[in-house]
Formats: sequence, structure tokens, C-alpha cells
Amino acid sequence: MPLGVGFIVPPWNFPLAICVGLTASAVVTGNTTLVKPASLTPVIAYKFVELAEEAGLPSGVINFIPGDSSVMGDFITGHPLTRFISFTGSKDVGLHINELAGKKVKGQKWIKRVNAEMGGKDGIVVDETADLDAAAESIVSSAFSFQGQKCSAGSRAIIVESIYDKLVEKVVQLTEKLSIGNGEEDYSVGPVIDEKAYNSILKYIEIGKGEATLLLGGNPGSNEGFYINPTILGDADSNSRIMQEEIFGPVLAIAKAKDWEEAIEMYNNTDYGLTGGFFSSDNNRIEQAIERMYCGNLYVNRNCTGALVGIHPFGGFNLSGTDSKAGSYEYIKLFSQGKLYTQKI
Repeated sequence: MPLGVGFIVPPWNFPLAICVGLTASAVVTGNTTLVKPASLTPVIAYKFVELAEEAGLPSGVINFIPGDSSVMGDFITGHPLTRFISFTGSKDVGLHINELAGKKVKGQKWIKRVNAEMGGKDGIVVDETADLDAAAESIVSSAFSFQGQKCSAGSRAIIVESIYDKLVEKVVQLTEKLSIGNGEEDYSVGPVIDEKAYNSILKYIEIGKGEATLLLGGNPGSNEGFYINPTILGDADSNSRIMQEEIFGPVLAIAKAKDWEEAIEMYNNTDYGLTGGFFSSDNNRIEQAIERMYCGNLYVNRNCTGALVGIHPFGGFNLSGTDSKAGSYEYIKLFSQGKLYTQKI
């Protein structure tokens, strides 16, 4: 059976894909929805709602409600008639939603369900048996595609010390080849989303310069927009801020491990657990990594980004969210409740 009225809160970085996924999953299970897109990307969500109505969806099933989250978010989340909240965004906002939804208010007669995806501090581990060229390509792609503005972005690389210098050199060389420019043209790296993000990322880079060794970038890419050159910081400590906090920008922190087992321990040393990568040609180590790397989505010998809906159900552990595994059959069950009946004949 459907749950009831759902509050759908998609992010700005995948303004169509995640908006459609969150909303359609709720609708096909019989629920009605309030869709509040990110303040930076309301038009794309509006066009989706417009198309849904044009396709024949009854009025009132999807209700488009753009606005400031700080004004309306708490009101809707805390409303007694709100049955569930589907959210993708930052850890802090997700935790706030979860806390508010957990408080019963007058007129509420259910426990609200929260499906939350709250980001990550994802990393790729590389041991000495790995294909270093493939590892370097995946590290660069995972770190800098979409300017690192993905919850799955590989913002950490943890490399076994015997190959550290060689692999870091390859990563730097590949990153130097990335072109920077307007997203309307075929550039590898475009601008970050807005001035607030731009300033935050630059502050993190300054923090990183004090915590690690600047190997590349570390400065704005242009004065004509919010461009930041892809930045690589080496010899980072596992407990440093640039290895622990989600920056959400084109910043890669690289750490050195004595061996593959310590590298896995360093990977797990974070509050998050969304995506991870493990590069090795040793099948025993791969099996160990699958068992021991604590994340919702682990990729072996490939990028830690680019989950395919229906093939790679997506969701993370720890403070990366509720591990709702979007894109799976089980995901649909989160928007419904089971009912059993028996009948004597």
C-alpha cells in the first residue's frame, strides 16, 4: 500500500536525474508528492513536472513548490500530514531532516520515513600489483569529472608507498592535460556551481596547503567565472581535514600507506561510506577489500563514480545516508507498506 504524501528534496548537481528518480519512485507506488527542487536549479524540475502533467498524470499527484529551504523545508518536514521525506544533499541538512522527522507532532499518527543520501568522502585504494596507468586514469576521472561536484567523487587516493611516487607522477601528468572552460563547449573541467561553493572550495585549498604538499593547482582558473584549477595535495595525513571533510570541488588529497591493509584502514577512517575503489591484480586482496572496505558501492579496478541505474543500486553507509539503494527493486518498497490479510472460506 502507498504511504501518503511525500516531501521530495532533490539536489542541484543532478537536477533532472535525481529529481525524476525520487519523484517517480514515490508516484508509481501510489503516493502524492511535494517536489521542492534546489534553489539553484528550479527550472529543470519545473519542466519535468510540466512534462508529467502533459503525459496525463492527474493534477495534484506532483506538486511543484520551489522556494527557500530555510523558510519552507522545516515546515513541510515537520508537518503532521507528511508521511515520508526523500532527500539528496549535504550531511548537515540530511541529519537535520532526520532529527526533525523523528519528532512526533500533534495530529501525526505514523513514524515518518526518511530516505536520505548525504554525500561522501570517497576514495580509491591502489596496491603495488595494480595496473598503474588504469589506476591513474580512474583517480583523475573520479576526482575531477563534474568538477568534483558529485557525492561519489573520488576526493581521496590512498596509495601503497612502494608505488606512491610513480603513481602520483602519473596522476599529476594526466591532470595537467585537463582543459578548463565553459561547459557549453567540450572542456574537461567547467566552473563550480556558484560563488558560495567557489569561496568554500578555495578556503579548503588553503587549509590543504597547510596540511599537505601542494602538487598541482591550488588557485582560481579564470577571473571570468567560478573556475578553480584541479588541485592535488600529496602526503596528506589520514586524519587531516582534507582527508575527512567533503569539499565538493576539484580537490584531490593523496595519502601514503605502508601496505594494502593499512591503505584499507585509512580508507575506512572517515564518517562517510558511499563509494570506494580498489585497484589490485591479486584476487585474494580483492576479496578482502570487498569484505573490509566499508561503503555502499565498491568498484574494483575502475572509477568510483558512474553508477548505472538498475545495474549499480546506489546508496551509502554511515553518514552517507540511509543506504536506500536507489535504482534497485528493493528501493520501491521504501515508498510503500506491506499489508497481509487472511480470509476464512
